[in-house]
Amino acid sequence: MRTMVIKARSASLDHAERVADSLRRSIRHAESEYIVPFSPETVMATVSSDASLVRSDSLAWVVPKFGEDGKLSLEIASDRDGVTKHYTWVQEAGERDRYDLNARLATDWWVIWDSQWKGVSPFTRERVETEAFSLHFTDGDGISGEMTSLGLTPPLRQTHAERVQLFKDYFTAVESNNVDQILRLFTEEHYVGSAVRRYFGGMRHELAVLPNLSDLRLHYEEFHQAASVTEAIVTNWYIKDWYLFAEVLWRLKLRDGSRMRMSTAEVMLLGPDGRLAGRLGHGTRLEPLSNG
Repeated sequence: MRTMVIKARSASLDHAERVADSLRRSIRHAESEYIVPFSPETVMATVSSDASLVRSDSLAWVVPKFGEDGKLSLEIASDRDGVTKHYTWVQEAGERDRYDLNARLATDWWVIWDSQWKGVSPFTRERVETEAFSLHFTDGDGISGEMTSLGLTPPLRQTHAERVQLFKDYFTAVESNNVDQILRLFTEEHYVGSAVRRYFGGMRHELAVLPNLSDLRLHYEEFHQAASVTEAIVTNWYIKDWYLFAEVLWRLKLRDGSRMRMSTAEVMLLGPDGRLAGRLGHGTRLEPLSNG
């Protein structure tokens, strides 16, 4: 895993304007969810139109939900009908009182909110005060994706230094292109599922839904059979006791010898045993690496 040093450029103010526009759209969406009474139509007015998407091929909404058996799974929506149904469920199942920010990080294509959340949980129908994150993607004329969760039970007796080491071990394993080494970092007992952009295999560029470890293994195998990772440069990171966040610039060598790049932003959930329990994220389209 490498970190990147960004040098000042003459166009830095233009970049800052793009970040500010991204943040404004993210704030507009977040505030729409706290207008009383809650209205799916009001929230949907902050969601990007399909025609405005540039970096993405579809919308991308991912929300962990608890089933009647108490097991956590992921709900996915990739079109406006699906996103509308999600917010209709939020309207019927939960109640939002307020949030207090712990941190907010923004770029010109994503914004992550880390907060203390108060309200009636749509998962349990109980009034709670808990941590939460929301990762917004800001492609198009609104937000193009949201991946969110209320706080999960953090690992017991895992130190911050151990979480940092797990974070580093993951990207070391990915750069080694060793699927077995990657999978050993995931919990078997507490895995909740993953949803990330698919770059190779299956329906390319769709949101890959990976509900179990065998699906996750296949996803990694398809990726590493098609390309090898030459560099995974972590450009932003944020570590909490129940999740890890990373923005990464990927440099790849495809099997035909061509070289490509993309950026991803994702949250990696932690299981009670201190290993990775799932991945929620998205990424930009593959582009040729101009410097070869």
